[in-house]
Amino acid sequence: MNYHPSITASQVYKSTFTAHSTTLSEAVGQTIEVSYSAEQQTQLAYFLRLLKKANNENRWIMFVGYDALIDKSLLKNAGIDINKVLLLKASEHQSKHNLLVKALEMGNCSAVIVAGDIEQFDTPLVNSAAKNGKAMAFVLNKNLTTHLTVH
Repeated sequence: MNYHPSITASQVYKSTFTAHSTTLSEAVGQTIEVSYSAEQQTQLAYFLRLLKKANNENRWIMFVGYDALIDKSLLKNAGIDINKVLLLKASEHQSKHNLLVKALEMGNCSAVIVAGDIEQFDTPLVNSAAKNGKAMAFVLNKNLTTHLTVH
């Protein structure tokens, strides 16, 4: 496989300012890793800022599975319209990877969020679906400190 490595929420957020861009087009087609713990929440803060930007589009923000869902008050405090947030419940017959791909491809979402290991979701199929749907694909890795990258 010859595709680009995943990027972090802080890298994406900071690139929107270095390029003097107000769009998130540079994040489309890349799987964005958000690793955080109770002690280290820098990536979570950048993630919420990116979600707020995505929320400005006239599309949904979708969480795939309850494990990806973030506290409603945290979303509200970040300025995200809760009425534009959806939860897609994963069944035992569908993998979260396939649900992520389908949600991204539909083009109805500006951001789709799933919880798990980045290696599981940073695939050419997910990146292609994100590019085709013009959406951001986030992979939340909660309570993990070994992969934290702070820039």
